[in-house]
Amino acid sequence: MRVIALLKLTHISQISAYCGIFILFFGDFSSAELRQVVIGTNPAGTHAYAAGAGIAKVIQDTHGIRSTVRPFSGSSAYLPLLHRGEITLGLNTSIDSYLAYSGLDPYGAPMTNLRLLARAFPLYIMYMVRADSDLYSVEDLLQKRVVVGVRSNISMGALHRAILATGSLGSEDIDELTVGGLPDGVRLLIEGRVDAASIGLDTALTLQAHATVPGGIRYLTMGQDEEKLSTLMPGSKVSMAPNGGVGVDGDLRVSEISDYLNTGTHLSEEDAYFLVKTIHERWEELRADYPVLSSTPPDGLAPPDNPHPYHDGAIQYYKDVGLWTEGHDQSQARFDIE
Repeated sequence: MRVIALLKLTHISQISAYCGIFILFFGDFSSAELRQVVIGTNPAGTHAYAAGAGIAKVIQDTHGIRSTVRPFSGSSAYLPLLHRGEITLGLNTSIDSYLAYSGLDPYGAPMTNLRLLARAFPLYIMYMVRADSDLYSVEDLLQKRVVVGVRSNISMGALHRAILATGSLGSEDIDELTVGGLPDGVRLLIEGRVDAASIGLDTALTLQAHATVPGGIRYLTMGQDEEKLSTLMPGSKVSMAPNGGVGVDGDLRVSEISDYLNTGTHLSEEDAYFLVKTIHERWEELRADYPVLSSTPPDGLAPPDNPHPYHDGAIQYYKDVGLWTEGHDQSQARFDIE
């Protein structure tokens, strides 16, 4: 309709004025509504925090929009803020996104306002132990002190139980502990108060533990009943740990989940388009500057197997750049949204 109206204008001054509006509308959505961007992340020292800092810097450097990272004790703490529109963006795992949008335990009601903008990076998670221990696989955790529950990131508890199940272990088979946040579990391992704590591979917390524990740390390998992982925790899968990382000795089978850049329905279609466009166009720079993002190519920002719906603005951008496929349409159709 705007194009038709533009063609009806006859005076050059009118055309110039209208083109200015047209360029403003399609060229820089930020000037209309987006005055500040707040990105919720896990604590400093995690991959999510590093990725959030990089994305915030790109948005601010490119468009001058004040962009800040707000670290929380865990994503369970800020997913409700995304749902209510109290923060702009959040980095959440695929399992947390699935549980929150679906309203499954620990979330009392579906967070149906949650929307996906992009996949940021894969996250490899496994139990970490002291390198001088005699623990090598999940089965070896029998009757050991193991961190399972994480109050600030409750979905991690569900993932941990699925990991333990691959070794035929349940709560009755271990000395189960609950901590406030992921850094707390790492601290207990450093202090020798637990035998195993789960954390992402190659995080700053991993490096801290490796440098602090005499002899360093290493990771376990998945239990023999690997199929139980994805069955018990949708959004996760078993993968080979990347070679060369701290604590990765030999061929280790670990859990892999995705970390998503999420928003809510409070974000307008124009602003969602603007943010995805900014991030996609600067993605190669982000990959170079932030190693956690390096394994995600630009065409990997829009996976078709997401556990919650894409934002309409993201859909339009991915269609415009040729990244939206029939598979995406089929996936999006699974969600009961208007």
